[in-house]
Amino acid sequence: MKNFFDIIIVGSSYSGMACALALADIANDLKIAIVEKENIFAQQKPADGRAYAISAKSLEFFKKINIYDDLTAYAGRISDIKITDDKSPFVLDFIGNEVDPVNNQLGQIIENHYIFEALKKRLLLQKNITIFCPNHYQSIDFVDENAHDNAKVIVKLADNQEIKAKLLLACDGRFSKLREYFSIPTRLKNYQQIAMVFKINHQLPHQNIAYEKFLRGGPLAILPLQDQHQSSIVWIAKNNQAEVIKDLDQENFLQQLHKKMEFCLGQCQVISEKFSYPLTLVEAQKFYHQNAILIGDAGCGIHPIAGQGFNLAIAGIEILQ
Repeated sequence: MKNFFDIIIVGSSYSGMACALALADIANDLKIAIVEKENIFAQQKPADGRAYAISAKSLEFFKKINIYDDLTAYAGRISDIKITDDKSPFVLDFIGNEVDPVNNQLGQIIENHYIFEALKKRLLLQKNITIFCPNHYQSIDFVDENAHDNAKVIVKLADNQEIKAKLLLACDGRFSKLREYFSIPTRLKNYQQIAMVFKINHQLPHQNIAYEKFLRGGPLAILPLQDQHQSSIVWIAKNNQAEVIKDLDQENFLQQLHKKMEFCLGQCQVISEKFSYPLTLVEAQKFYHQNAILIGDAGCGIHPIAGQGFNLAIAGIEILQ
C-alpha cells in the first residue's frame, strides 16, 4: 500500500533524522515516513552559534548512519576536558586516551549546522525513507488492534493525504506540540539562565582541550574547534546579568570574557554573531502514548552544560533499534 509505512516520524530534528537513518538501516524493506512542516531542503541551515560535543560512542553511531566522513573536515577533537570550580585550586581532568586510546579523544566538537546538513544529505539518499516536506499533521488517530492492514496510527496531513503506520515517533523537539497533543504530563523548570554562544579566535592553540569553568555567575564552556586557534564559547549567566553582558560594547565584553577565561588561551576576538538561548528543563512524565513514542528532546530536554542532550538521544535511538 502506497500510504502505509512501518514507522512515521513527525519532526526532522537532529534526533528525528538520526532516528530515521538508524531504523532505515535495519532492513531495506522497512518503510519510514518523515513529516516536517518546515521546508528544510529549500536552503542550507545557517549557523546559529551552537556546537555539539559528540561523545566517542556517538561518533561510532555517526559511522553507522554514514555521516561521519562528511563531518571530519569540521570536527574539533577533544583530547582532554579540564573542569574547575570557581576559585578552587583543584582541576578535574578527563583524559581522552583513557576512553579512546586509538583516537586519543573523548569526542569531537562539531557546529550543529554541519551535522544537520550531513543528516539531510543522507536522508535524500535513503530509498526506504519517504519525506513529506513541507507538510504537517491535521490529526492523529490510533486504530483498534484488529485493523486488517496492521495499521495502528493514521495521520491526516495538511494537504489531506492520509498515511498509516504501525508506530509513530514524536521527534518535534523540546517544546513538542505532539506531547501536548497527546496530553502527556510534563515537568518544566525555568533555570532563569541564558546561554550566550559564539565563536572566538584566540592567541594560543587550544591543543584539543575543552574547559568547563563553574563560576558563581554561571558556568563557562570553552570548546575546541578544528582550527587550533578557534573555539566555541557557551557563556551561561542569570537572565538579568546576561542582558547586561549582551549590551556591553566590544571592549568591555572582551574584558569580561578574558576575566572569565582567565586568559587560558591568551588574547581573544569574537568572530561570529552572539546568539542567546533561554534555558529550560523539560521532562515528560512518560515517554509514550498508545503507539507513539517521544524521542530526544520531545521526551526530555536537559541543561546543555554537560553536552549530553543529543548524546542521550542517540543512546535512546540505539536502544530503539
